[in-house]
Amino acid sequence: MTKKNSNIIFYMALVIIALCGFCIWNFSGFNHEDAKFNMILVAFLTVTLIQVLVFTPIKYAILAMDTACWPAHQSPVTPDENARVETFLDKARIRLRSLRSELMITESHRNEKLNLKYRLIKEELFLTGKLFILYFIMSLVLFDELDFYNNNSTRNLFKRDHKYTVGLSDLVTLSDVYTFLEFSLIVGFTDGDSTGLGSHWIHAEPVRMLGVVRLRQLRTEDSHVGLKSPVFTNEDFSEGWKLPYEWVPYTNKYWPIYSPWLGTVSDFRDNLVMGINHHGHFIKYPEMAGYKILLSDTRNKSLIILYYLIDNVWLDYNTSALFMDFTMYNADANIFSVCTLWVEQFPFGDIHSHVEIESHMFVDQIREMSKFGMLVLFFTVIVWLQFAKAFFVKVWFEPRLIKTLWIQVDALIVGLSLTAVIILAIRDNLVQSMIHEIEISVMVEFIDFREPARLTYFCDVIEGFSIALVTMRLWKVMQFSGTFQLFTKTISMAWQALIWTMVVTVIFIVAIALATVTINGNNRKIFRDLPKGIVTVTSFAFGYSNVMTPLDLSFGGEFLGIILYVIMGFVVKYLLINLIISMMRALMANAKANRDRKVLHRISFWEFLRVEYADCINFILEVTQLKKGYKSHNRTVSENVERKLKNQERMDEMMKGRQAYPGMIPKKQRDEGLIQLRHRERIERTITLGAILQTQMELIEKLMFGDDDGNLPSLDVAEENISST
Repeated sequence: MTKKNSNIIFYMALVIIALCGFCIWNFSGFNHEDAKFNMILVAFLTVTLIQVLVFTPIKYAILAMDTACWPAHQSPVTPDENARVETFLDKARIRLRSLRSELMITESHRNEKLNLKYRLIKEELFLTGKLFILYFIMSLVLFDELDFYNNNSTRNLFKRDHKYTVGLSDLVTLSDVYTFLEFSLIVGFTDGDSTGLGSHWIHAEPVRMLGVVRLRQLRTEDSHVGLKSPVFTNEDFSEGWKLPYEWVPYTNKYWPIYSPWLGTVSDFRDNLVMGINHHGHFIKYPEMAGYKILLSDTRNKSLIILYYLIDNVWLDYNTSALFMDFTMYNADANIFSVCTLWVEQFPFGDIHSHVEIESHMFVDQIREMSKFGMLVLFFTVIVWLQFAKAFFVKVWFEPRLIKTLWIQVDALIVGLSLTAVIILAIRDNLVQSMIHEIEISVMVEFIDFREPARLTYFCDVIEGFSIALVTMRLWKVMQFSGTFQLFTKTISMAWQALIWTMVVTVIFIVAIALATVTINGNNRKIFRDLPKGIVTVTSFAFGYSNVMTPLDLSFGGEFLGIILYVIMGFVVKYLLINLIISMMRALMANAKANRDRKVLHRISFWEFLRVEYADCINFILEVTQLKKGYKSHNRTVSENVERKLKNQERMDEMMKGRQAYPGMIPKKQRDEGLIQLRHRERIERTITLGAILQTQMELIEKLMFGDDDGNLPSLDVAEENISST
């Protein structure tokens, strides 16, 4: 009783504190901005995580060491003076509740091994399901459609001609790039002043360039064009691409007029983060190579640099590609636009342009998050900690489980999630250092925001793999369902045939792609190389018919184009794909027939949950008024029982009548074991119902004729009371 009263006092104090805090928050007159409030919540979450993950284990480790080294003396056991003594009424009520539970727990429900299995499935399903749903919602919350519109509009502004700027798509030769640099990247981002403070973008007033534009070109060793991929040179030249290179003092101290002629030197960190290739029309262009030059912060200085490059023919016939890298910041939308504009020069002198725009919110992403997003973030962190705790508890008590496949999947989920958090922390630290560099330095340096953009890409890939692994884990947990078991059994039966059919399909796709690339590759972009052709044919085979038309295959002749189109449309799209579908359908029917032949004398997972959460389900049914009660229909109980028995007799006669038509209604195979089990359960329920009625009669008797504790008067006292009356 004392413990119960102390809990009541604790809950009352908690409710009073919550009410006081709510009143202070709403009626005190102060209010935080949404951004500041989000940062307060993040600080609270951070402190809580540090408390739970760091200080709490240290606290219990110290307590354990103290208890192990200096054990406390046990106090003598004394009887509890306030112990509650159960009366006869309490015992009768407890017995009545116990009998009602026994009415639901039949012989099938008393399989302890199956119950433990279902209980583990319930816990894993609840935990993995929460993690999957929160990961899915978190990915939707973090998605900002404003990034898409910013990418699209920025790409169009750089690609098309406008009133004051030149578009990349209208450039014809490599020398036209100088015009684009002058009007679109120099005049478009600077004004006539020489202060070096920069100016807003000519197309959008809130947008400014962070740092300066960096030009990087890739050159070949010679102008020879062969079948092999070109070899890009990284040799140092003198001014005007002259050899040999002569070192001049102080070239690394002042404006680097020799920088455009010196090869790029990269370290391990640069190759690790930015070691990527840009895919051109025919070949790939490495990122950490080439010759670089920076424009300046003012219009006059940038034009001087540009004219210097023109006079010394920095772009010539040996130039394979020119990359223009810079970053823009939109102050109104808080969006960083990482831009890479590049053109590649073909062997015949014409060029092809590319525009790559990536929009990111590197700063104050948490501050801009909505209240719903903050709530989802809190729940995601809590559920992930529960998932990690469950994993470490399993491995701690049973280390051999780490060799099992699904525990390794859990380890991958935990490891990938931690890796994503670490990458985000590194990215935020890098962005803060870049912002600090912009604040304290002059604007003549190139601030490479492509590195945090690349780290964001790595994080997105890791998060995608994490969600995929969580989905696989949820599939494993859902194996209690017959439908999921049927899919898994079908795949396990068909894996050999499925692999061979897929091999034949892949051979056909590669062969057709090779033929289409050979015949039509010089005339259609979708068939310009073998990987592109394979992607096109595969997309067409799986239903994306708008990727190509019959005219795209007719460059080797209309007759040959028709043959290729028929092969792609019939053999690959219908014959092989439908063969896979038909095979899977037949095997699924076979697996279903095998499953139906096996009669399992056990309860299902949903029947287990119905008994496990009986009180909760009954409460919900009563609140929603969905619980079915007894309806007399203006008849007595005996009339309803008689009506039910007559209906059962009528159904039995109908079942006997089917023997005259044995071919029309298939006869089900009788399972004597299941029939005996159901018969025993009915007998058990009948006995339990009798015990319930008997207990209810005893309880009514104690309430009517007993005292407050349920004690009935003795027979002698009852006779004296009768004689006196």
